[in-house]
Amino acid sequence: MGGLAQHRSRNLFPSHTHDVERQETGNQAARRLAIAGTSMLSCANSSTNGPIEVEAVRSYLNAGMEAGHTAVRSGQGKIPLPEETLDAYTEIDDQAYEPGTSHVLSALLACADAPGGLTGEVLYDVLSYCYEGVLEREDLPLVSLEEERRNARCIEAIDFQQRCIAQAQSA
Repeated sequence: MGGLAQHRSRNLFPSHTHDVERQETGNQAARRLAIAGTSMLSCANSSTNGPIEVEAVRSYLNAGMEAGHTAVRSGQGKIPLPEETLDAYTEIDDQAYEPGTSHVLSALLACADAPGGLTGEVLYDVLSYCYEGVLEREDLPLVSLEEERRNARCIEAIDFQQRCIAQAQSA
């Protein structure tokens, strides 16, 4: 499968995340978090292969998403996961055998473990993890830029993330 570094070199969406970072407003951190959370939710819950089946992984992600929604509503700049939830990450990730689920878990952890809040760089990582998750769930016969451009779900994922970023910029 293609790695995160491989996608970064393709410049799928970096200029958009840096544009969001340049929009300095009072709600900046909450907007970045909303983008990341919305992207994670989309990544986790929709794919041609269906939603995540492993209950422990799905529950962990749902709890993280709920924490994300709460954080957005209160204007926080990261998802404050309880210590026991963070401690359970490795155990949950070990159960994430379904394609792409480990990437979604990584996206959640990146949001929760952002000491300076969700900067453009952290958001870029979150969106990259989510895209990598979609890509892995698609199980392309050959991972290449051409194959990704032919795959409807890969195109939808990038379009979705770009729309989320555009909405955050205009909010």
